[in-house]
Amino acid sequence: MKKKTKKFLIKFIALFLCVVFLFPMIFACGEKPADTPAVTDAITEGEAPANVETGPPATEPPPTDPPPTTEPPPTEPPLPPFVADPNLPYWEQIRLELEYYGLKDGVFASNGADEAEAMKRYQPQNAKKAELEITAADNVPFSSAYRVTVAKDTASYGSVEYKANLAKDKPIKQDDLVIGVFWIKGERLSETEQFSKDDAPQYFLAVKSSTDSGRTEGDVTPNGAQTAYAEWHKVFFYGRILNEDTKSNNIDFRFFLGYGNQQIDVGGVVVYLFPYSAETEAAAIKLVGSNK
Repeated sequence: MKKKTKKFLIKFIALFLCVVFLFPMIFACGEKPADTPAVTDAITEGEAPANVETGPPATEPPPTDPPPTTEPPPTEPPLPPFVADPNLPYWEQIRLELEYYGLKDGVFASNGADEAEAMKRYQPQNAKKAELEITAADNVPFSSAYRVTVAKDTASYGSVEYKANLAKDKPIKQDDLVIGVFWIKGERLSETEQFSKDDAPQYFLAVKSSTDSGRTEGDVTPNGAQTAYAEWHKVFFYGRILNEDTKSNNIDFRFFLGYGNQQIDVGGVVVYLFPYSAETEAAAIKLVGSNK
């Protein structure tokens, strides 16, 4: 090999080795530089630098509507107490008071032409009755009353009755309402095995029918044992015809008085019949609610 050729090969090999060594550095110059400490610190502290893209800002959840407030339905204010005209007859006072509470077009069903006759119809069982004299000192609007005396304990409160049938030939059907009023007072006469002297005198109301031998009690309100106070007390009531009676005089309104040795005074009983409707029963509830 000539000397000139040999020098050329040495230079070519040296150039080739330079290229081999420089080639990785040339590609390294084109790579993206790593994050600088300033950028890393900013991200660590939660602040995005100006040249770093960030995602969309976090949005608050949309507000939810508050739950609807349910207002209680408006209630009718209670009626002021009825004020009767003392110059009117007692039965007329009661008719107007029933109308005042929305009870119109009822049929008068007390069995008598006047107060005295209607009260005389009430008869006791296992007790004795005596007519009372009503005077101005009683301060009551009615004119006729009786005292019923129970002498001793009985098997149950229903063993002593004081009752009268309704007037005959009045329109009547099942579910009709029996609505009325009475005045009552009482006194415990002595202690017995079942009652002490301090126990209040008591009574229980019922609307009975001879058609079913008195098995139903007419769902009367006020219900359960009631107290007879020492002074005259006015009580409105309503009951229900619970069977298929078609004759009004099969129905009676009664007091159960079998609560030991006591005397119960009853006066001013007035009874009406009303065809059933939801409005009539609502008015009857208001009427009974006026009891003091």
